[in-house]
Amino acid sequence: MRSFSPERVRVVGTNTFRVAKNIGEFLPKFEQALGFPINVISGVEEARLIYKGVCNSLDSNGKQKLVIDIGGGSTEFIVGSGPDPNLLESVYIGTSKIKLDFFSTQQIKIENFNNAVLWARKEIQVITRNFRKVGWDIAYGCSGTIKSVNDVCRANGLGGSKLSLESLNEIILLTCRVGNLQEYSIPGLKGDRASTFPAGVAILKAIFHELKIENLEFSTAALRTGVLFEIAGRGWQPDQRDRTVKHLIEQYEVDRLHASRVSNLATNFLKQLVDLSTSDNKELKKIIHWTSLLLEIGQTLSHNAYHRHSSYIVANSDMPGFTLREQTVMASLILGHTGKLPKVSHILNHEKFRASLICLRLAAIFSRSRVNLNPPEMFFRYEDKSQVYILEMSKDWIDLHPLTAFTLKQEVREWRKVGIKFSLSYYFTESKSINSEIGLL
Repeated sequence: MRSFSPERVRVVGTNTFRVAKNIGEFLPKFEQALGFPINVISGVEEARLIYKGVCNSLDSNGKQKLVIDIGGGSTEFIVGSGPDPNLLESVYIGTSKIKLDFFSTQQIKIENFNNAVLWARKEIQVITRNFRKVGWDIAYGCSGTIKSVNDVCRANGLGGSKLSLESLNEIILLTCRVGNLQEYSIPGLKGDRASTFPAGVAILKAIFHELKIENLEFSTAALRTGVLFEIAGRGWQPDQRDRTVKHLIEQYEVDRLHASRVSNLATNFLKQLVDLSTSDNKELKKIIHWTSLLLEIGQTLSHNAYHRHSSYIVANSDMPGFTLREQTVMASLILGHTGKLPKVSHILNHEKFRASLICLRLAAIFSRSRVNLNPPEMFFRYEDKSQVYILEMSKDWIDLHPLTAFTLKQEVREWRKVGIKFSLSYYFTESKSINSEIGLL
């Protein structure tokens, strides 16, 4: 994989990475060993990518499709007719838990299946009503679990070309007759699937019951196919993340003019600090743009401490297209774009995130009045030798805006509290000479 350009590789982590309590300790080690960042994605984002993979590999003539993917820790359900899903859900039910709770002994009995199906139906029931209401013309199953069920059906001549409730019942009876899948094999069942096979069958039967599915076709496309289409599409297809941010802006009735003003200012500051031509920094620019647009979504909940509400929404919402890491970074930047800095001390040691935060805070200061102040040309840089951020601006302009000048001086002191140097310097418009009276505050 290391022969590939980094921007042409995307690694995703699903439910195991989402629920592991110690993932913060191990994720950096995984990434170092692999040589690429691992994007931990939400259940809804996993569902979207699964649908993208199945949708792009089929010609369903505009028919409404139900797509199901049973994994080890979660099961994804998606309905859609075009390139974008109409409804998607991720339910925390997978073969690992079902196996531990109902098939932990080697001897498999019909009672195990009956209890497992009832438990799975109870968990799936919460999404049943919405999916039945939307409806579908054709149902597809994907992933290794459904593939193994499909393979056993074909190898044993059970049912026709599609999976049905009848064929699942026959598989259950066949499995119970064999009794111990660790010692005796079933035609069509691979050895590495034997331990979770009964659990997968039980979940699938529960899905058939709850969603009233008559038959299910198997699709070889799944999550990895969707990830590949996502990589190939970026650059010439609309970025899903743009659509997600637009939806949030509309949902929370954000002042778009003000948000755009903040974004333009923050981006202008950022391009003076970093080279935006590299692939990593291009992504950083996008993150700054989207973060700027979402700074005030918490205003609909409360004007008081709105940034905390905004940060919480971004951190905890299902945001198609975004990884959990991206959401976490954006939430931290939103939380830190105003007020005291110690609350986001965890990102201040990261050079690019620190630079992003200072750009956002400056943009927020110059946009505080919610009108265009027509700020002068400003020069922003970071001096490695003295390790100081320096903002140069017109003395004439700052004299006309004493409130902004006062707020900037407060900002300098705020950064000093966390051990970061920030200097304000003024130039006279006519001569462009630097006035060093204020210097480093």
